[in-house]
Amino acid sequence: MTTDYMEKMNRSRFWTSMLGNMGLTILKGSVGYISGNKALLSDAIYSAGEVSTLITHRFGNADKEPIIESSTSRTVRFGEFLALIIPLLVILGAMQIAFSSIYVMVAGDLEPPQLMVLIIAFVAFVAREIWFQYEWRRSYKDKRAIHIMGRHHRSALYSSIIVLTGITLAMIGKEMDYSLLLYSEPVAALITSGIVIWKGYELLASYFLGRKDKEVRQDTYDYMETVQRVHGIVTVEQINAYERTSGIYVDVRVTVNPRMSVAEAQETSERVKVLLTGRFEQVTEVSIEVLPYLSEYPYKSNYELAERESTTLLQ
Repeated sequence: MTTDYMEKMNRSRFWTSMLGNMGLTILKGSVGYISGNKALLSDAIYSAGEVSTLITHRFGNADKEPIIESSTSRTVRFGEFLALIIPLLVILGAMQIAFSSIYVMVAGDLEPPQLMVLIIAFVAFVAREIWFQYEWRRSYKDKRAIHIMGRHHRSALYSSIIVLTGITLAMIGKEMDYSLLLYSEPVAALITSGIVIWKGYELLASYFLGRKDKEVRQDTYDYMETVQRVHGIVTVEQINAYERTSGIYVDVRVTVNPRMSVAEAQETSERVKVLLTGRFEQVTEVSIEVLPYLSEYPYKSNYELAERESTTLLQ
């Protein structure tokens, strides 16, 4: 994959995830507000937290993402403002739901959830799982994206299970006339709100830490040309260079001959690092990911050309 293709894919993933989480937030939030169900409201706040996570990671530099060159400065500044204000609003909303849940449990003013609440929570859970499986299969070649998606999905899965369990137990308590089970719904809301507050705190902390070491994307033509000269490299799938206060950080993803051993692939990656840091004094750190080249078409790497073929240039 080329760098441009990866950028378009990341941009597409960002906007589809944004729209999906915003839709889930509106759906669960409206039904939860109308029915007065705090567990569903806390689940809606969690989806809003996912929106804030996406915005913070894209514009707030929470995960050391580069400033996108195609974005205007006004768009970037507005995105940075949203990256700060939305997590604050999400934390305040989660705190409000948490305090309300505690008040309901202390006062004993418990209302059993309606069937519509359980249906909406289940539909939202299924929709999110289907969408995750689709994104997972679409991004199977991007190991970094899969790692991030898996980490966020686990947290979302746990919160959804907690909410569904709380609502289900409360409905069972209503049918069995067992009042103690009615507490499961506000308890689920309290736990989910706590998860949202913690995630919001992590977002804000990473936002302010990321501001101290802002990265700006650099031109990668010279770096790309240098990496392609290394023996054993078949293709350069992706290469990014970011400016930090300590120097230039280069992130490279390359493919090598699949017949290479692990030791040979490791040696190739070390040659890339040594060549980049030795040729370019401003490069202080290099991160390289080595993948086997997989294609149904025959190919020859520069490694094979160097060993098996001689030059055909006239002397």
